Amino acid sequence: MLITSGGEQAGGISGGCLEAEISRKIAWNTRNGAAIQSYQSSFDDDFDSVPYGLGCGGTVWVLMETGSQAAAVLDAVERANDQRVSSVIVSALRDQCGTAAVFGGDDLNVYARFENRQITNLHTDEVRSAVASKQCIAVSHGPSVGLPEFLCMPVLPPARLLVFGAGDDAKPLVRFGAELGWHVHIADGRSHLVRHDRFPQATAVKVLSFRKDLRDSRSNEQLLTPLNAQPDDLAVILTHSYEQDRALLKELLLQPLKYLGILGPLHRTKRLLASIVPALGVSEDECLARLHAPVGLDIGTGDPTTIALSIVAEMQAKLAGKRVSIFYDL
Repeated sequence: MLITSGGEQAGGISGGCLEAEISRKIAWNTRNGAAIQSYQSSFDDDFDSVPYGLGCGGTVWVLMETGSQAAAVLDAVERANDQRVSSVIVSALRDQCGTAAVFGGDDLNVYARFENRQITNLHTDEVRSAVASKQCIAVSHGPSVGLPEFLCMPVLPPARLLVFGAGDDAKPLVRFGAELGWHVHIADGRSHLVRHDRFPQATAVKVLSFRKDLRDSRSNEQLLTPLNAQPDDLAVILTHSYEQDRALLKELLLQPLKYLGILGPLHRTKRLLASIVPALGVSEDECLARLHAPVGLDIGTGDPTTIALSIVAEMQAKLAGKRVSIFYDL
């Protein structure tokens, strides 16, 4: 959570119970540098009130810092958002608490380092594990009592959502993705639909280039200019064009995407796959195992907003490592 000197606030650390309390006292608590405060959320049945409105039955530890240490954390967030560079913030939680170092990039460059004699005991493997697992890694040397000595916290680029199809039904999908902080790219072969004014929340808009296969005059197959899809991207196909969908599937199916879904009933998707699997060199079953088809969680049919909700919910489940069904038997 970021709190400015003027009292403005971004982000949060609880369901809204602690933010006001911390906002009021953070300047005082950090007057001598970084500090850790604990907040009890347990309460007795005899109590008439719940501390801080929590009542969750535990203790919340909050690291508060300001100045150059806070700036180093914000720099890591900015690199992740603007340059898509991952970082790991290493925070000391016992002696000399606060951000001890910030590592980033493929080579784990040292972006920031603050005087802390304990940081030399931290192994690079534990920093790498935080990036690989996309989870915080607690580090303690010797007996672990109370808080760990260090916490390695990954700061990762936002998820990137590629939406292929710029019809009106794509609008709520782009809006939901942007609300989640994802970078949403929208692309379509129809230039009159792919416009910033139609999708103001999109990070980027792109007109796709399709052309006929000139090697076979009898073929009506549409060839697609190679896409700049990247590993861990989320992608959904909803052009409502049979030829565009086929070209997109042919381009995307063998790419290492985190998620690939296609709008439409399963029998339509199978028909599309039957026409491209010979060129892909994989079976139809292997293709279906890579696809979410029909796209989205089965929450019932509805208008485009409901469909967008089902798609984004399925993508979020995939990002969180939750099990989701790949396709439905219809």
